[in-house]
Amino acid sequence: MVKHRTKSRRTASVAAMCAAAAATVVLASAPATAASTWWSDPNSCTGAATATERTVSGRQVQVRYGMCGGSQYGWGRILNYGSSDYIRFEVSLGGHVWDYADIKLAGSRNYTQGYLTSSSSAVAFRACYVTSILGTCTSTNSTSWW
Repeated sequence: MVKHRTKSRRTASVAAMCAAAAATVVLASAPATAASTWWSDPNSCTGAATATERTVSGRQVQVRYGMCGGSQYGWGRILNYGSSDYIRFEVSLGGHVWDYADIKLAGSRNYTQGYLTSSSSAVAFRACYVTSILGTCTSTNSTSWW
């Protein structure tokens, strides 16, 4: 009878170790949480750099990028601005003029939200200086696509 209990204990112990090993494999192979498409405040990002810039009517318009929460994002920024100027950031997904945009009153905040970058050549960003919230980017007021 003692041998039976020992065998039962061994079987239970082996079963528990197998279950723990299986759980470890499942947890280790689970995908990481996907990054959000938009990052609300890229001022908190690290390693920020300018990808492309252009001077428009004395204002320096930039597309910036950096690491935000472990992923790379791009955003628009304006320097040498007036209190009623706007910075607009456009995102193109697959060749359209733009699919998404963010616009900020530069006097309140001189940079836009960040958008998740991609290794796909179809995803591109540009930033521009506009004088109204309804303004859009054109070849004369914006950076090149990046």
